[in-house]
Amino acid sequence: MDVCLDLENNVEAVSAARAFVRSLLAAWGLKDHIDDAVLITSELVTNAVLHARTGIELRVLWAGSSVRLEVYDENSRLPILAGVDPAATSGRGLAVVSSVAGSWGMELEGDGKVVWAELGSEAMSAATDRFALKQLDSVELALDAFDRTSRRTATA
Repeated sequence: MDVCLDLENNVEAVSAARAFVRSLLAAWGLKDHIDDAVLITSELVTNAVLHARTGIELRVLWAGSSVRLEVYDENSRLPILAGVDPAATSGRGLAVVSSVAGSWGMELEGDGKVVWAELGSEAMSAATDRFALKQLDSVELALDAFDRTSRRTATA
């Protein structure tokens, strides 16, 4: 199943996207994925609002036990997952997505790009080494764990 929501590029887009994903997954009976899907949606749509400055399309796909969230915008500049100064007030969105999603990525599409993330048993099987953000007490601890996981993966 595949459902899309067109959003204008404004602050209200983030809350509209979260509400859309929450109600859609509830209607599909996927209550176990709602919290993670809403968090991922919030981060990806926020990034599009802040950096793309174009219209946004949110796609939610459900197949078997997996949910895929895609955020399309008309800016072809790909985002970068980078380290963030602990004192920074932004810049952690993709780290959060990476820590919560079973898999995620980005690709050019048409005149823009799609940033996507997947949840579910099929997606999560690829992420058994990752930590669960919801088990950590703070974003700072999550980023520290993410940094350790990234270094371990890079040296393996």
